[in-house]
Amino acid sequence: MRWWQALAPRERRKVAGGAVVLLLAVGYLGLFEPAWTGRAALRQELPGLRSQLAQMTALAAEARTLGTAPRVADTPQALRSALELSVKSAGLGANLSQLTVSGELFDLRFGKVPYAAWLAWLDTAVRETRLRVADVSVTREAEQGLVSVRLVLEAPRRESR
Repeated sequence: MRWWQALAPRERRKVAGGAVVLLLAVGYLGLFEPAWTGRAALRQELPGLRSQLAQMTALAAEARTLGTAPRVADTPQALRSALELSVKSAGLGANLSQLTVSGELFDLRFGKVPYAAWLAWLDTAVRETRLRVADVSVTREAEQGLVSVRLVLEAPRRESR
């Protein structure tokens, strides 16, 4: 306090003015400017986030409808027929060497099948029949892009009602 008292009135005004300017600068840089730039960034980001929310809502609705959709087939024989049909429609019928059913398990053997075509078929077949992959063994053939596959698919568990 003595320091302040020792200053002339003109010096006190200058020091007080400098302190006010310093407080305003700190307030602007610490409070106002970050909020202003954050608001501008959110204004640019908000349409993208709304678009993502719309996509997520649409996907959730699709998932709900797929969850309530009836199964393609309930019996092992119907699932086998669906698998045979999907293999033929994918153009892999000539490469399927074995398809056996043992309870809820489907054992498929493919010989010298194009890997990309087989993988696309597997994705479609699993989605359409709701079978799940229980075991798979892929062996590369000498020809480029061809593989031999041993695949075991498992039927979905039946809900008890």
